[in-house]
Amino acid sequence: MMAKRGNRPTIPPTEKGTALVMVIFIMVVLALLLAALAYITAQSNQNTAYQIASTRAYWAAQSGAEWGAYQIVPATGSAASQCFSPNPARPGIGSIPGLGGCSATVACSSASTASTTSYQITSQGTCPAGDLGPGNLPVSAIRNVIVGVTTQGNTCAACAKSCVINHCGLFGICDNRLNSCAKNCSIKSSHVEHCIHDSCPFGFCYTNSLTTCLANFCPGSGGGGSATLNYWLENP
Repeated sequence: MMAKRGNRPTIPPTEKGTALVMVIFIMVVLALLLAALAYITAQSNQNTAYQIASTRAYWAAQSGAEWGAYQIVPATGSAASQCFSPNPARPGIGSIPGLGGCSATVACSSASTASTTSYQITSQGTCPAGDLGPGNLPVSAIRNVIVGVTTQGNTCAACAKSCVINHCGLFGICDNRLNSCAKNCSIKSSHVEHCIHDSCPFGFCYTNSLTTCLANFCPGSGGGGSATLNYWLENP
């Protein structure tokens, strides 16, 4: 039996276009999800690039700080006992693997107490933004190192001066205890006799000249090798 055309079900007017709305809604949600995923991926790449640039800047600063410390306390064991020149300095660290294009500015300051001199070395490392893009500024980091250097020559010179004051009279007449006193300052007897011969004509000593002469024979005088590393501190 054939169904009558007039008996076919019809879609109510209120339900017309519902399927189209659902399709549009799903497409919008998918587009938002894709946009969010793209944003998260871009941010992740940005953070990774910044981390790499920051790490390179850190090691650029560390390399500059170690360069500055080496100028004060070389590996040979002797010490410069003074800040480097020029100050601040810009060592060529760009040739170090992994630091291409980076630079370091290293400054030095010092303060002395007794025979120990403290040197504060401040190094600022700077590296290009790299994958962060050309519109970003270079990334910088700062490292501080404090080096303490004990110079035996300074202690000996002070000791020699004390010996001259205590054992040479007002008119420059020195007693026999000068030799043993200077020996306790780590000055050889032969050097004491040499200084007395040069600075004490006719038995009357020029005390300033004698003190200078004895100090010149102190271990480590004149930038010798007796200056030693006392401590090395780095900021965290």
